[in-house]
Amino acid sequence: MFLDSLAISFFFGTYQLFLTQKGLSLLEINLLNCCFMFSSFLLEIPTGAIADFLGRKRSVIIGLWFYSISFLIYFLSDNFWQFLLAEIIGAFAVSCISGALEALVVDSLNHHGYKDGLENVFRKTEVKRLAVILGVIAGSFLGQIDLSLPWLFSCLAFGSLAVSANYFFKEEYFVKPEKIKFNFEPIKKIAKESVLYGLNNRRLIVVVSFSTILAFSVQAINMYWPIIFKNNFSVPIKYMGFIFTGIILFSYLGSQFSKFWQGKINNKKNAIFLSQSITIIGILGCFFLTNLSLFFVFFFFHEFGRGLFEPLNRAYINENIDSKNRATVLSFESMITRAGAGLGLISSGLTANNFGILNSWLISSLVLFAGILIFWLKSRKATSHN
Repeated sequence: MFLDSLAISFFFGTYQLFLTQKGLSLLEINLLNCCFMFSSFLLEIPTGAIADFLGRKRSVIIGLWFYSISFLIYFLSDNFWQFLLAEIIGAFAVSCISGALEALVVDSLNHHGYKDGLENVFRKTEVKRLAVILGVIAGSFLGQIDLSLPWLFSCLAFGSLAVSANYFFKEEYFVKPEKIKFNFEPIKKIAKESVLYGLNNRRLIVVVSFSTILAFSVQAINMYWPIIFKNNFSVPIKYMGFIFTGIILFSYLGSQFSKFWQGKINNKKNAIFLSQSITIIGILGCFFLTNLSLFFVFFFFHEFGRGLFEPLNRAYINENIDSKNRATVLSFESMITRAGAGLGLISSGLTANNFGILNSWLISSLVLFAGILIFWLKSRKATSHN
């Protein structure tokens, strides 16, 4: 997981800069990401069947090779349609690896008689955060030389991982089924049940709806921050990795601050809504300020607010669903917030393309402010009735 996170993070700080250098518009950049999300969703079922038929080890290795191919196409490509092909191949890679790697870990532990709690195993995935920091910093220095180099390094890294995984991963307990089965009924059942459950649970739908508004609102900032730092402040490409490191660290600090924040607000739902006032202040500060130092302060302040949101939101959702419906509800939440993120990518792309990046940030903050105001007032009204 450390090496996988390292390999994929080389281009994290230079992705948008590379695509703008290739002549893509701001909208086209967002459309690529939208297509990736949609493709990942569609490919989840067939790639799950592949893992069941060929084994989790082979599924992971196939995914690693397809990652390598995807990044090689990025390295060699020059237009939107070639990049779109690379994104679809990358989505296939993600789908092959996502559930299969975790299943391989758990099944292997069970096969070899592991008795300790799985939380001790998955706590070790924190190494991914360190790997991303190292990878994005290294990739930014490569990008300073040539913006296509991070893609080449990711390509080579994933090819090396595929060879290593074939040698080191063991799945001697796997028994190949007689035929492959593509069964879409479970996903149809989950989709139907999750929507019905979510719509009938008013306390849950309020928080999920707010999460969707946040997912919609932050896409402009997610996608365009490297372009702003480079074009508006002439920050060298080699420093983009350090900015991305700041994003990781301030998001982490925000998550650690969540317990104190909830104690001060003393209402779990309001703590969720009002946490994003920090995010709005950060975005508005970025919109109005032209001094680089102050821009950094408010940009990282907005990341702190976003980090504050996640543990509050996850805790509230899981506290308000029973265990038998947990998978269904989480599927519902994931489906709705992904839809919000997809719409946010298209909307912010159109806005940035026609009115400028910072104006797309301003509109994002206004949408988020409207969301906070509406849901906070509803929460107060519900409390007063009780």
